[in-house]
Amino acid sequence: MIGPRDLSADHDGRIVADIVAEWAHRHGRPFVLELTGPAGGTYARRPDGPEMEDAKLDAVQFCRTLAGRVRATGLLATIIPF
Repeated sequence: MIGPRDLSADHDGRIVADIVAEWAHRHGRPFVLELTGPAGGTYARRPDGPEMEDAKLDAVQFCRTLAGRVRATGLLATIIPF
């Protein structure tokens, strides 16, 4: 399993940002997403929009969830194959 010492903001953070962008494009709904850990960051699309969802979780857990390895609800149930 990947640990925090194995991740970098420069490399892994860029990969996570690309995954967030694809996820946001696929679902197209308003959100605020706070990803923790070295590869994390805060992302938003129309945060004042109707039916806005927010989530806070570890960046690696976010990626595992979107890959379908963890059951999810709401916007986090939007699968990104990678």
